Amino acid sequence: MVMMVLSKSKLKKIVIFILIVVFIIGGIAYILKNRTQDTMNLLDMAGNTQPYTMGTLRNSGHVAITCNVDLGWEDEYIEKILEILDNENVKITFAVTGKWAENKQDLLLKMKAKGHEIANHGYQHLNYDTLSYDENFNQIKKSKQAIEDVTKTKSKFFQAPSGAFGDDTVKAANDLGYICYKWDVDTIDWMDKDNPDKIIQRIQKKDIKDGSIVLMHPTKATSICLDEIISIIRTRGYVPGKLSDVFSNE
Repeated sequence: MVMMVLSKSKLKKIVIFILIVVFIIGGIAYILKNRTQDTMNLLDMAGNTQPYTMGTLRNSGHVAITCNVDLGWEDEYIEKILEILDNENVKITFAVTGKWAENKQDLLLKMKAKGHEIANHGYQHLNYDTLSYDENFNQIKKSKQAIEDVTKTKSKFFQAPSGAFGDDTVKAANDLGYICYKWDVDTIDWMDKDNPDKIIQRIQKKDIKDGSIVLMHPTKATSICLDEIISIIRTRGYVPGKLSDVFSNE
C-alpha cells in the first residue's frame, strides 16, 4: 500500500480551501433562508408569479393584520372590530369585495376615516384560479373601480377570495398595479365562528415572525378575541399593523 505524506504547507492549503468552501455554502444557505427585501424586489423585477405570504420589508418590526370582508358577514361584528381596534390604537388592512364596497359605502368610509387600509378582494367571491386572464382582469378592475370611487384613494394590495391564485390571477393583478398577498398566520375563524377560545389556542401555536400576515374575518368569535390576538402579537415583540407596514414602498 502506498501512503501519501502531505507537507505542512500543502495540508494548510487544503484546510484553508475547505474552510472557504464551508463559508461560501453557509453564506448561500443563510441568504436562501433569510430572503431580504432586496432579494424579493429582484424577484418582482424578474416577474413574480406567486402571491407573497409575508411582507418584504426587512426588519419592519410589524405583523400585518388583514380582515377579509364580503357580503354575508354581519355588520355588527365589523363595527365591534372597529371599536376594538380604536381601543387598542391599531390600524389594519380590510380586504373588501367590490360588491360589498358598493353596498356598504358608509361602513367602507368609516374604515378609511379611522385610518385603516383598504385592499382589493375581487368583485365577487369566485374561484379566481379557475378564471382566464381576461376574467381575472375584469373582476379585479371592477372591484378596484368600486373601492376607489368610494374611498377616493388608490388601493395597492390584492388578495383573491379563499387565496385561490392562478398564474393568470397574479398576472392580471400585477398588470393593474397590485401587490398580491396571502398569509402565513390563519385564524381559520370562519370555521369556529362561535369559539373564540379555539381561535386563541390556534394563534398561540403559530410561529409569528417579523413581517407575518394574519388572516381573519368579521365573525362573532373574532370580535370577542381580537384584543387577545393583538396582545399575542405584542407579546412576541411585534407591532400589530397593516400591510403597508410590512411591504416596501419601492
